[in-house]
Amino acid sequence: MNLRQIEVFHAVYSVGSISGASRLLNVSQPSVSKVIRHAESRLGFPLFKLVKGRLMATPESHVLFREVDDLHARIDTFQRTARNLRSSLAGKIRMGVLPSLALSITPEVVARFRRRLPGVAFDVSAIHHDRFRDALVSRECDFVIGHHLLPGPEFASIPLGLGHVGALCKRGLLTSPEPTVSLHDLRHKDVIGLAPGVAIGDLLGVESGTEAVQPAIVVHSVYIAAGMARHGAGIALVDEFTARGFVDHELEFRLLNPPVTFELKALHLIEQPLSRLSRSFLDLQRLVMRETISPLPGLPEDDDET
Repeated sequence: MNLRQIEVFHAVYSVGSISGASRLLNVSQPSVSKVIRHAESRLGFPLFKLVKGRLMATPESHVLFREVDDLHARIDTFQRTARNLRSSLAGKIRMGVLPSLALSITPEVVARFRRRLPGVAFDVSAIHHDRFRDALVSRECDFVIGHHLLPGPEFASIPLGLGHVGALCKRGLLTSPEPTVSLHDLRHKDVIGLAPGVAIGDLLGVESGTEAVQPAIVVHSVYIAAGMARHGAGIALVDEFTARGFVDHELEFRLLNPPVTFELKALHLIEQPLSRLSRSFLDLQRLVMRETISPLPGLPEDDDET
């Protein structure tokens, strides 16, 4: 089967009819039927049969589709890569960031950068760790920013600084005057924890050891955890970047003690070195992370002058 036959076969199998495939591919029904007949002729067996007026895939077709579906996904990635390469223009920064960074620190860095260089355009996506590789390989993003990255030999990473984990909750829930809180102190509280697979949740599981708390509520997003805390459902264990978007006169954030930290990094393809603009942006990101203009309660002071 050639690529055209594979494309048509994939469409017919996916939608289950010649008419549906013709609409999907924007071609005539006779054209679709002709391509399928040619493919069956070359293969030596039928791909589809009419059963009581309905088009049904043959057993051989089911086997082929498992292989074709993977190939079709690769072709789609190739096409997206080609489009992204074509649209990659000088003076534009395309980046992917964790959702926890998209609410507070990233908007601040972008705003400050554009005040310096108002002609620079941005394309910013909030994406999870499991999509980082695809976003880079397809050239959807020039770089991604996150933590607990597992770069392969095709990736390079740039350290940006440390982040901290703490407790976000309604003011008054934590009665201690200390600016920090221990996991031991939370053992008998209603804790909002993160499900396995969420990076911060995995970090807490590794670091907490015997001090591990049993969450009353388990969620799959730091945003959900913070939202629960805002409504008084419990004490959310989240990262400081998420907390910065929620702390106000009703909510407070206290770092864990002993500290639980993670390193924030930017990741990019080795074969696609970062532009000067991207490197300048990451320098500013690093600076903003160190600044303590309006520190959260419990965050350590930084003595560096910049």
